[in-house]
Amino acid sequence: MKHKVILLLLLGFSLFAVGFRYLSVDRIMLQMHSQSLHKGKRADVNANLFYQSLDGRLVTRYTEPVDQVMITNNKGEMAIYNEKDNTVYRTQSLEYSSENNLIYFFLQGQTSDLGLGQLGFQLMETLFEDGLVITRWFPPSGMYHLFSHVELVHENYLPIYTGYYDVNKKLVKKVFYTDYRDFPEISLPLTITEFNYLPEGDSIVNRVKFSNVQINHRAVSSWFNFKIPNDAKIIE
Repeated sequence: MKHKVILLLLLGFSLFAVGFRYLSVDRIMLQMHSQSLHKGKRADVNANLFYQSLDGRLVTRYTEPVDQVMITNNKGEMAIYNEKDNTVYRTQSLEYSSENNLIYFFLQGQTSDLGLGQLGFQLMETLFEDGLVITRWFPPSGMYHLFSHVELVHENYLPIYTGYYDVNKKLVKKVFYTDYRDFPEISLPLTITEFNYLPEGDSIVNRVKFSNVQINHRAVSSWFNFKIPNDAKIIE
């Protein structure tokens, strides 16, 4: 159970699992700082991320709150390595795939729907308001119990906001994409702020900031080829 909790914590902040075959991006490295605020308490996560498109391998080196290395790939294989005691936790699921998250769609150029269509959502309507393009999406049957619809807002062809509404049409989650930066290969939001509204009226605020983004020939580090030692003890 302990490892399950740690796993969910790390996954929650490892947003930059990516794929670049269509964008001429072979590899990327960057720093990530995340803050989570709930009931007046703040949790910080710091990590360095290293991704290469050839095998869809993402190495995330966490330095806070835990000193660990997480490795995932596009097959959903995951390993979390603790260097201090030379242990490794392994698991596999499609939800852990390095191609199964929000930022992946930014880097694939799928900014028109941020992967909603791929998840089975259907476009309900499109509105134009003060230079903004607002689209509303109807969920697939498997998500009827979660959402009534999702609202996506674009400005200058880039997504700036996503709102999630529950079955009672109450806003339960909103995400803002800001601080866009243009690279030779792609445009990326360097800040993602998420508000999750809980049933009891409280909320959890997550903010993720990316920095020191290096792409292709500028991305040089031995961490791209990091391998877990063969003598690492496997833990359940």
